[in-house]
Amino acid sequence: MKRTTTIVTVTYGDRLGYLQQLIERALAFAAIERVLVVSNAATAALDTLRERWPEQVELLELPHNSGSANGYAVGIEAALQRGAEYIWMMDDDNAPSAAAVEILHRELAELGNEHGLARVAVLGFRPTQQADIAQGVPACFAIQPRSSYFGFHVAQLPYKLWRRLPWGSPRGTPPRRISLPFAPYGGMLAHRSLYQRIGVPLRDLVLYADDTEYTRRITEDGGRLYLLTDALIDELELSWNIKARTRNIYEAFLLGDSDFRAYYSARNQAWFDTHVWVGSRWLLRLNRTIFLALLRLVAHRRNAPQRLRLLERAIHDGERCALGMSEAFPLR
Repeated sequence: MKRTTTIVTVTYGDRLGYLQQLIERALAFAAIERVLVVSNAATAALDTLRERWPEQVELLELPHNSGSANGYAVGIEAALQRGAEYIWMMDDDNAPSAAAVEILHRELAELGNEHGLARVAVLGFRPTQQADIAQGVPACFAIQPRSSYFGFHVAQLPYKLWRRLPWGSPRGTPPRRISLPFAPYGGMLAHRSLYQRIGVPLRDLVLYADDTEYTRRITEDGGRLYLLTDALIDELELSWNIKARTRNIYEAFLLGDSDFRAYYSARNQAWFDTHVWVGSRWLLRLNRTIFLALLRLVAHRRNAPQRLRLLERAIHDGERCALGMSEAFPLR
């Protein structure tokens, strides 16, 4: 397989160990031509990566941590300018498996012939990020429906109650290919023409849900985004907000140990649900009312009034489109 693919990843802080694993694994495959690392003012000695792979690793250094949206925007622009044919977006703590490299490239070629390369992207499978799918939840319940609020939709409530019963637990294996309306950045492969068509991430989102808004552009006008469940992406570190850490989304927001993560995640999700993913306004209002009532109930039971106030502020900011970097929550 000819080397035609550029990996774009964004890092911050000291995550050198993860990056070394990602790059070493990636460049072992014939399809991967180079790795473009965007440093959001990382403190690690990233020059060691460039020294080890001088012809295949490029480092783009930003003066301060500007968030994932700007980081990936810079990386995608650079990859296009350097003539990358295919761009594979990857988190800095991901690592491609041999199956993912082969399957994603093969499927993208086939789907490109069917739909046009500018209108299709494929996504590797990260079980903790797609936990419901990994557990065998039917796709119609695992995908956030239109007019939901923070993933809550009243039409899905009976199923969510059912699956918590002993006989309602999901069973079976997920289908090999699942069509998604949007997805995380990590593991998404597409031809340069698709990135040229959808542009770059919305920088004002800073981080969290910026990938949701960005990948939604693929499908909003009829393009296709497919998750391939046999194309496994290895996760070297588990994300702060995966479902395995808490029993539900309310606890994930209320009990997490990072105020700035909770703020940006809630603000941007509220913005996306209110201004992008809404289908029916009255249904959105209903789902919003129930979600907030449950959030406040859990906050009362778990004695988390301070975090609840933070989340309510974030939701208010998102709904009124007060985006950009928050002075109260600068990135470290």
